[in-house]
Amino acid sequence: MTKSLPIMDTLPASKPLPTVEALEQLWSGISSKPLYASPHFWRYLKLRWRMKLKLEDASTFKIRAPKWKVNDCSGCTDICCVGPHSTVTLGFRDIATLIDINRTELISHQKPEFNSEVLENRPALKRHVATTSWQQFPVLKTNAMGACQALTMDGQCGLHPHWPMSCARFPYSAHIEEKKVFYSRRCDSFWIRPDAKESVEGMALEAVASYNERIKDLVLLEYAPQRLEDMGLTHYLKNNDSPN
Repeated sequence: MTKSLPIMDTLPASKPLPTVEALEQLWSGISSKPLYASPHFWRYLKLRWRMKLKLEDASTFKIRAPKWKVNDCSGCTDICCVGPHSTVTLGFRDIATLIDINRTELISHQKPEFNSEVLENRPALKRHVATTSWQQFPVLKTNAMGACQALTMDGQCGLHPHWPMSCARFPYSAHIEEKKVFYSRRCDSFWIRPDAKESVEGMALEAVASYNERIKDLVLLEYAPQRLEDMGLTHYLKNNDSPN
């Protein structure tokens, strides 16, 4: 996916990602049979009580935004990766990627604190900060000015094309209950560009994929904690000795 601001490809897309591959194989093994199959029935009930376990099909979602509305990063003064409320939550796939590209110094548990007014005005954020994912999983590190430390000196992404899934889908987000993908109100700098069709559709796919990854992460935590520990992934969770 190409954002409207030229992104610096500082990392080759073909770089081997062995931890990511091992994570995919782990999920493939667990998902190859029903989650409720023996001996995991009680694990399944425990998870099912807390959350929906069905992965969503992106093809069933509609894009509810002005047609081909795409972000104009070059004209923005308060971008998604800079600001007091900026945060990029990392899932296991993101952590695995950072391990494979040797950028684990960007993993942090220092998260912004949102007051009640901010949360009331942003219901999706309010739901997010109440989740297990927000409480346990790390975020990308930011500096004292609230800027993502993966940004280069000229304001481009130093992780692309291996950036987190949250970055790949922004500013599009998925509303699961309504089966729609919408353009976030946080992004006020945009174009309506017919030539952006591929980018918009790509961000919509990533929005649904990000939701599915959160489900997969919690299933993996319940079903394969030792395998995740062996891969070095649970080291970065809040309930472990995670780096700040």
